[in-house]
Amino acid sequence: MVDYAIKLSSIEGRMNKLKQEEGRLLEKRRQEIGMLAERFGLLTLSDESIVGLFAEAKDAASGNPIKLKFWEEQGAKLLKPKRYSKKLNESSN
Repeated sequence: MVDYAIKLSSIEGRMNKLKQEEGRLLEKRRQEIGMLAERFGLLTLSDESIVGLFAEAKDAASGNPIKLKFWEEQGAKLLKPKRYSKKLNESSN
């Protein structure tokens, strides 16, 4: 019975650590998204516009792989232009 209690306590401790790590990762991602919004001058958009953008992105992510692929390619060009052009050259050979 004691072994069971010790194992349960250990599992709960690991779960708590994982939840804390998840919280840190989510906060980091929120900051990254905010920095991208600032970089592209989107911080001054209305809440309605931002919600519309996110709604369109959500729809594309869940059911429009062509649009999502297009956005990924465009994002790759903007984030890492040299690396992207190198990939294009390699794939065309």
